[in-house]
Amino acid sequence: MSASLARLALPSDEDRRVVAFPRCPTAERIHVARTLTDDQRLDLERLRWLALRSQLAPRADLERACYILAGQPTASLDRLATVFFRGLSERASSEMVIYRPGAVSVSDDESWLLRLVAACRDGQDAAAGALVAWRVAPSARRWMRFLSAAMVRALDAA
Repeated sequence: MSASLARLALPSDEDRRVVAFPRCPTAERIHVARTLTDDQRLDLERLRWLALRSQLAPRADLERACYILAGQPTASLDRLATVFFRGLSERASSEMVIYRPGAVSVSDDESWLLRLVAACRDGQDAAAGALVAWRVAPSARRWMRFLSAAMVRALDAA
C-alpha cells in the first residue's frame, strides 16, 4: 500500500482519542467539552462563577439554611447557589472538581452538574433524585434536591 493511501486510512486525531480509547476519562472529557451546546456552555460558566463565589461565603448549617430558603419563594440565585455549592462541598461522596471559569475542559463533576440542571429543567424529578443520590450523602439528599430545583428555577428567571 502506498504512503498516501495509508494516510487516508488513518482516523483523525480527534477520532483516535475518542474511538481508540472509549473508556479513557480524559479523552471523554475532551469530547464532551467539544459537544456542549451554547446554552450548556453558558450554564456551565454561570455555575462555575457561582461555585467560585460560594467559596468566599461563610459556612452555614445546611438544614437551617434550607429551612430559611424554603420560606422565601423569591430567594436570590446567589443565596441558593451559595447554599447548594456549600452543601455539595460538605456532603458530597467525594470532593467535587469544578474548574475555573473560562476553562475549556469539562470535569466529570461538571458533566454531572449539567445533567442535574437538565433533569430539573425538564421536570424529571426521578432522574434528578437519582443524580443527587449518586453523589450526595443520604442525610442531605432531600435538601440538595430542593436546592438544585430552586437554583435551576432561579437560573432560568435571571
